[in-house]
Amino acid sequence: MRELSNIWRRVVCAGGVAVAAGLAGAVPAKAQDCVEQVDLTFTFWGSASEKNDIENAIRTFNESHPCITVTGQHIPNTGYVEKITSMLASNTAPDVAYLSQDQAFGWAAEGRLLDLTPYLGDTPEDTYLKNSIYRVEGRLMGTGLATGVMLIYYNKDVFDAAGVEYPPANAAEAWTWDEFVENAKLLTKDRNGNTAADSDFDPNSIDTFGVAMPAGFSGWYPYVVSNGGRMANEDGTELTLNSPEAVEALQAYQDLIYKHHVTPTPTQTGTLPAADILMQSRKVAMSMDGHWRITDFNDTRMNWGIGVLPMFDEPYTPLISTPKVIFASTEHPDEAFEFYQYVSNPEQVGLFKSGLWAPLELEYFETEDGLAKWLTSEDAEYPPEAMDAIVNYSLNYTGEQLPTYQLRNIGQIMNDAVIPAISKMLDGTVSAQEAMDEAVANAAPLMQGRW
Repeated sequence: MRELSNIWRRVVCAGGVAVAAGLAGAVPAKAQDCVEQVDLTFTFWGSASEKNDIENAIRTFNESHPCITVTGQHIPNTGYVEKITSMLASNTAPDVAYLSQDQAFGWAAEGRLLDLTPYLGDTPEDTYLKNSIYRVEGRLMGTGLATGVMLIYYNKDVFDAAGVEYPPANAAEAWTWDEFVENAKLLTKDRNGNTAADSDFDPNSIDTFGVAMPAGFSGWYPYVVSNGGRMANEDGTELTLNSPEAVEALQAYQDLIYKHHVTPTPTQTGTLPAADILMQSRKVAMSMDGHWRITDFNDTRMNWGIGVLPMFDEPYTPLISTPKVIFASTEHPDEAFEFYQYVSNPEQVGLFKSGLWAPLELEYFETEDGLAKWLTSEDAEYPPEAMDAIVNYSLNYTGEQLPTYQLRNIGQIMNDAVIPAISKMLDGTVSAQEAMDEAVANAAPLMQGRW
């Protein structure tokens, strides 16, 4: 806990909510009452709509905190790391920032990021979804920006026309992988109207694919976990993607393309529009993607829904987030933390109701009042299945934290070993076993343990 004088300064300067030494509630402030005027910089990336909502949140924060002025700096994702690295080198690091996990954990270990234990306490798991909290060598780096899980999106009209039941929204009723494949076959049709389950089906003349599956880590890794596999051993010194459990799931993933013909090849995917556009034109029946795509589907006129991922042994979806950090160089840690909390508050940022983000705190998942701040609000834009497919899924089926938030040197491991092997597997040039044996061999000199 920060000393009382600092907390009092937050009350007077921020005009926000304070609870300390008997002080509670909102304390109004006028600019002339400020002990000091605090200026903060916040860097972030995102689409035009995300940029607009974040800028709105910054404006409302500044209006309600007259002693603090936050200046937002939107940086394109493609050049974000280089820009922040340059700012660090010139001693002009932002106060609060989005940060990719590739940089965040290493910089936290170097002491460049503020340890948030004094603010979040020793047991933030009592307040936040457990997988949204990031620790590095005993330091509390902080939380994510927001959360999201991987889902199955689908065009209800295509399902209805094929006579196929919708994907379950309740994880306890998730399709098995075999059920998923069989339904994807029924939804895949060639130009003569034959399905992939028919003997006359022509895989070289497909008009509608059953499912679009992403090639990235969040696309295939959930099934490795669902089948009992893991990316690395307990201490993070060995890649284990060539285990029988992992290989079985990855081979099944490859078989969707070359054996069952229910999803496009990488070459075909490269020439096709995005999955939401393909679903609108009925060229794809289902698409696996993140919660954040809800906002895109809301912009369509399609009759769509969401369901949980198919499973092997256990239902599973990864909880995904972008680390949100405060740089240790900030001269105003209390005020920075005030904004740090504000920018992830569903009551202040419209991105939660629009479907781009899900909250971090448990109260927004577990209480009616909390849910009413985003999911069940009258102006929220979620399909009715969201209570099961997002809330229940996030609370009960996200397992342990993803290895991308645990393994040291994860960027190089992925870029030099895993991604090239996965690309070969998805190209159909090698089997899953061959690909993963290669990945494990190439990763061996790169493994450095866990944070």
